Amino acid sequence: MYSPKIIDGVLDDFEAREGWHPVAHSVAEVVEFNAYIDSIVEIQRNQTNRYIDFKPDLRITERRKKEITHWIENEQFMSFASAEYWKTRYGWGCNEENEIFRFYPRKSQQVFDRILEPFDEMQVAIELFVMKSRQVGISTDVALDFLHRLFFIPNTQAVMASVKAKQSELLARIMEVCWERQPFWLVPNQTVTKSSQPQWANGSILSMQSGSQAMGIAQGWTPTCIHISEIADIPKPKKVLEEGLFRAAHSTRKLFFVLEGTGGDSTSWQADKWRYYKANWGKGGRFMPVFITWPCATDLYPELDWLRKNPIPEDWQPLEETRRMQRKAELYIRSTDYLARIMGARWTMPREQAWFWETNYREALASHTVKVWLAQMPVSDDEALQSKNDLVFSDGVIENISGRQQKDYQAYAVTGQSVIVGQNDEPYTPDAESIDYDRPRIPVSWKSKNGQMNYWELVPLKDFDDDDDTQCLNKLLVFDEPKEREDYSIGIDTADGLGNPDEDRSVADVVLNRTGNQRDIQVAEFVSLTVNPPQMVSIAACLAAWYGQYVDGRSRTKDPRGVKFCIEQRERYGDDCQFQLKLMGFYYHHVFARYDDKKIELNKGHKHGWFSNVWSVPMLLNRFEDAIMGGWLKVNSPMAIRQLSTWVRKISQSGKSKLDHESGQHDDNLRALAMAYFTRHSNDVLVNRQTEKYATHDERTPPMSDAWCENTITI
Repeated sequence: MYSPKIIDGVLDDFEAREGWHPVAHSVAEVVEFNAYIDSIVEIQRNQTNRYIDFKPDLRITERRKKEITHWIENEQFMSFASAEYWKTRYGWGCNEENEIFRFYPRKSQQVFDRILEPFDEMQVAIELFVMKSRQVGISTDVALDFLHRLFFIPNTQAVMASVKAKQSELLARIMEVCWERQPFWLVPNQTVTKSSQPQWANGSILSMQSGSQAMGIAQGWTPTCIHISEIADIPKPKKVLEEGLFRAAHSTRKLFFVLEGTGGDSTSWQADKWRYYKANWGKGGRFMPVFITWPCATDLYPELDWLRKNPIPEDWQPLEETRRMQRKAELYIRSTDYLARIMGARWTMPREQAWFWETNYREALASHTVKVWLAQMPVSDDEALQSKNDLVFSDGVIENISGRQQKDYQAYAVTGQSVIVGQNDEPYTPDAESIDYDRPRIPVSWKSKNGQMNYWELVPLKDFDDDDDTQCLNKLLVFDEPKEREDYSIGIDTADGLGNPDEDRSVADVVLNRTGNQRDIQVAEFVSLTVNPPQMVSIAACLAAWYGQYVDGRSRTKDPRGVKFCIEQRERYGDDCQFQLKLMGFYYHHVFARYDDKKIELNKGHKHGWFSNVWSVPMLLNRFEDAIMGGWLKVNSPMAIRQLSTWVRKISQSGKSKLDHESGQHDDNLRALAMAYFTRHSNDVLVNRQTEKYATHDERTPPMSDAWCENTITI
């Protein structure tokens, strides 16, 4: 079907069985025969059927009838045996401008077709993880390959989906355009014409779906052809793809499974999967990683019309950036076997492609969108995985933060009659095997304003692998226990607590607050996927009672009001978490104030909590960024540090920037930390604080001693 060896074997078997060998006809011969057939028949259609007959008064000899019959049988079997033959003789395509064209494979599509050959020869499932530059034609090629199977392999079930509605519509249009132009004698009749789910008389069916639909892709199906494009934009890939689709697709020789994306980030599910399959292909990895770079599309980059409009100057000398790109592209194509087989083992980039790249690069420089251009036109897979957004913190900053991280911490389970986690109505208890029975438990109590006593117990847990976020969930990570005569704040970012792996997380961060030349320190953190705002109340109250060191109703913190809360108001004033804490007697909350009034009175606001809006979020996060860069906040949580490494500065179409997490990542821990820091430092005079002598040494490092020095100079 895809390999010349297999195709020749199928044709030889046909000859042994039928006594004649099918032959390949040229495109011109096919066009001529189709025109002849159209001239001698009449076709009438309705919604579901076609009625075909010879034109009236037409006389055809028996010999001519046999010639026609033989031709048709030849084309039917050649098209069945060779996907390439059918695509190049009978395939049609449609582009974004709705222009219809007879299919002729680009170099990039020829590369893709060659990749299929070894799978065909081994008679195993075709499973490809394709990362590509834009518009190299892979979606069109796969669509035609699927149509070929739908037409010539009975009972084929195919599913195609894209997150973007426009792309899904284009795929559906390609299918429709190609079907409408098939000779009536070549393919089975279409029994259902619905564009989203056409069916054919041979039992084949196609379903056009969406990666953002509420129901899982191919749910209830066992598809044999699957094409998912733009996988980087699927909202919940672990649930939609891994948990749903991967389990429905069985790796038999009938399976043709293509996952396709265009890169553009370094931390998403797509990027993680690409690195895994690249490292494990041939060692048990399911998908073959395939990257088809833009120089392979020689007819598109650049087009002849563009070159006529933008001819290469005679004295043009490429920029150093252009030369670097050329060298990298040549090295990648020459050293990648499936690219070198088509492009050549000594391939060099044409001058026209280098000129095309450089003109666009210069334009990107002028508009400050270089990273966007490089992400759209990568020449290698590592460039494709680079984010189009700038990282907020460099690798050096992250390394410095990690080096100062408190690594010898203790994890606890927060337990008590009022502690409910998730859908279980019973009080939360940790798994018995995770409890460290050699360490003491910590009792915590609080007397509400109505006199009711609340009791909690912090149960010590065994050491665990904190490289995985899921292992850190529903654990209180304590980096420093409460100390008297200190001030603490708790930043809380609540979530729905539905337990879905890709949704927002509920976070409570405890920060030791200091002034002058001393930094703030993250001393505890609790993160959960299953705790909702009402359930966070008991956990937050336990932390406030413990770090407030309340004894006989009096706080042992420096501020007699105890621990200060800063809770994001998710829906309206009076969010469940904040309101319930007040009912319990925790009254010390962040007062939300306007900072652009003529007279700023921080304690004269009318609302408690943090209200996120277009001006408050940038101020909060920029102040947090300044605290991290200046070393005024020590971060200890492994989850928070990982989020710092995937925090990016995104630029909107209007040119405005905002700090946000990379696609597929989280920043809930950072939001909670930012609120805990900001509520104690919102009125700091930053210029004055920067002039303070900041102790850059780690708190655990003893003061430097110069007692060993001799006040002498040896000559």
